[in-house]
Amino acid sequence: MSRAKSTIALPASILMLLFSLPQFTLAATDNGDECSCFRTNGPSRGYFLNHQFHDYRNVAGASSPPALTTNATNATNAFATSSFFLEDAWRSEWAVQNWNNSDNLASSGASVLMVNTPNNVYIEQSNDSSSDYTSYLTLRTARHKTFQSVAEIDSNEQDFHYMSARFMARVIGSPGACAGIFTYLAGNTASDVQEADIEILTRDPRNRVQYTNQPSVNKAGDDVPQATINGTNPGEMDWTLWNVYRVDWMPKMTSWYVNGESVANISFQTPKDPAGLIVNMWSDGGVWTGNMSLFDEAFLQIQWIELVYNTSGPYGGLGNRKRDEAGAWGILEKRKGVPGCKVVCGVDEEVNVTGTPALLYNNTGDATMGWRGEGMGALVLIPLVLVGAAVFGYF
Repeated sequence: MSRAKSTIALPASILMLLFSLPQFTLAATDNGDECSCFRTNGPSRGYFLNHQFHDYRNVAGASSPPALTTNATNATNAFATSSFFLEDAWRSEWAVQNWNNSDNLASSGASVLMVNTPNNVYIEQSNDSSSDYTSYLTLRTARHKTFQSVAEIDSNEQDFHYMSARFMARVIGSPGACAGIFTYLAGNTASDVQEADIEILTRDPRNRVQYTNQPSVNKAGDDVPQATINGTNPGEMDWTLWNVYRVDWMPKMTSWYVNGESVANISFQTPKDPAGLIVNMWSDGGVWTGNMSLFDEAFLQIQWIELVYNTSGPYGGLGNRKRDEAGAWGILEKRKGVPGCKVVCGVDEEVNVTGTPALLYNNTGDATMGWRGEGMGALVLIPLVLVGAAVFGYF
């Protein structure tokens, strides 16, 4: 990727637009403390101020899967499967869920009680032949006589406002389940929900993945075809094998990649408001997931998760504050001395160690610019030498 060698004088109208928009806050980073912002690659590439890397590949104390809990009440009240999920490193970022669908079982189209249980979230010891990892995070779903036990983890951060998220994952097990990785903002009704989804149905062909900007049905219950794409993994890659799934949620478009190759782009109803991140493995016996056979199981297994993102406010969310109370981009925390993107690191380019961003640029001059690309729109601070190319599309 080339870099502009000289700066370009911007028209006054462009300058007024750029400086009228809010600045994103700089937060602590993981495996990239020397970086002041992070760049992604591809058609949807952008700049972000925060980075996280969650590594489950060599966790001490990994073990065989815990025995299933076959009583719905006990499943709801189950304890964490290991001390790993009680440590601050986990609890500060993720919350294991234990809710069920009893309140809307009849109206949702589900045919079975679905119970989220901490017993289905565990660090599993690998029996694979690879020396690259000895463990991974597993989310499990299983069909019992009277209910379906499922698994879900939600991010504690609920104010992601555009992000690029990557997951080294595979899905195995019986038909009748759905593995989901998605941004999520609840609404008063199903048609008000905002999501950018990756979904793998275990009844589908093993190279098929569903990509959607939810909702995929309108208020009348009719399908909205422009909201979703039935994708095929490049190279006919089986989803029971390890693949890197990536979703880029940007202001005007959501883009998806598998193993670095672009597989889907949807500009229709791109999520616009701050949201959280959810990972789950579930089934409710409904039309979407299908009905899993009694005593069958399915698993979403994850080696690592990497996130680069911006937020709309301080960590932990803005609660119930309405979007228009603070302008179109919400309230942004402002701190004196934030240097902007003087040190630009890549999470795709030049990376030698997975999860460790690579230094791309170290500059001292700052100027405001916009993300480049059809799916771009919001602004951050980046080095002056990049302004002309990025704003005018010369990258």
